[in-house]
Amino acid sequence: KYHFSVIFVCNDVNKSIYAIAYMNRRKFLVNTSLLTSAFVLGGYYWVKRWKYIVIHHSAGNYGNIQFLQKVHRQRQAGDPIDAIPYHYIIGNGNGLGIGKIASDWRQTYDIWGSHVSFKNKDHNFRGLGICLIGNFEKQTVPDLQYQSLVRLTKTLMSKYDIPTTNVSGHGHTKGESTKCPGKYFPMQRFKKEIA
Repeated sequence: KYHFSVIFVCNDVNKSIYAIAYMNRRKFLVNTSLLTSAFVLGGYYWVKRWKYIVIHHSAGNYGNIQFLQKVHRQRQAGDPIDAIPYHYIIGNGNGLGIGKIASDWRQTYDIWGSHVSFKNKDHNFRGLGICLIGNFEKQTVPDLQYQSLVRLTKTLMSKYDIPTTNVSGHGHTKGESTKCPGKYFPMQRFKKEIA
């Protein structure tokens, strides 16, 4: 058996602690392999954990990343993530080009969302939020914007293996009480086109 020493040093203002651990080489290799695997699998899980897609509307006629960040800071000042609450936004031509898809670092780093209520923590943690700029309680969704939504949703469904049953409008999500994404959002048509 081969033994070797691993020295852990912890400096404190008042004292230093030295600990010496002796470990069998085989145990060390097995343990470090298991630890490395846990980190790798955890990293793999983190980016592959998405299980839901939730569709929203901004309920306003203007919007872009900077504007939505400002609104989010005002409405949810306690959120430690200084980003839009959604993973993607799709423009209506007023603030962001019509049908143009944009995102900030919440999407870039696969950070959990802040786009549904606290009652649905799992839909925030494992749900991708897509927000269409516009108020679909008052108007219909422009075709270019709608087609971008269909393409983006199908891409995300394919990439993360999300079934159609796990794609919903904000107000159609169990436990949510909101009109979002609006009465003029064509939910039945949308569900058929992403199937």
